[in-house]
Amino acid sequence: MNNNEFQEKSQTTTTVNKIPKKPNRFVKYILDHKLVFSLIFALIVVYFWGQWRYSKLEKQQKILIESYNRKIDSVQLSGMMLTSKAFSWAVRTDLLRNNPDQIQLYLNNIVREPQITKAYVVDTKKSIILFSSNRAEAGTAFLDVVAMQTKETFYQQRDSIVRFISPFMELNSKAGITVIETSFK
Repeated sequence: MNNNEFQEKSQTTTTVNKIPKKPNRFVKYILDHKLVFSLIFALIVVYFWGQWRYSKLEKQQKILIESYNRKIDSVQLSGMMLTSKAFSWAVRTDLLRNNPDQIQLYLNNIVREPQITKAYVVDTKKSIILFSSNRAEAGTAFLDVVAMQTKETFYQQRDSIVRFISPFMELNSKAGITVIETSFK
């Protein structure tokens, strides 16, 4: 045997017949239906992207709603400040004319507005309620020191009640204050 023959024999014996692996049934099923599974995958991706986008839009909507509610509240507050000033002017006029029936009429009419719960007129010299939309309160003591010392219209907010306090003057001194209590809820 010469060297060439030996190499030929060794080459023939060293070749191994590789048997191709059969993919399992599940992989074969997926490979046979590539289009369907790719569409299902795309559908899942689009669904999760849509959920993410939807939650992002909900957050933006909440922020916008809060912003507009703050703007609406500020507009309501400024409108009620103006109403409180005009109300105090009307009360002052009729108080100087000694017309208590008209003042009581103003009080009864202003509490008919939807947000206004109570209104009253306070004498700052005696610290008593002169006129009130609730007639039982007329003549009772008014103990809010900050409100008694005010020189301009302002509001106090406690829980859901907002009090608009507006002073009115006689010729040379403060005659009293008007208080309007509102509930914006």
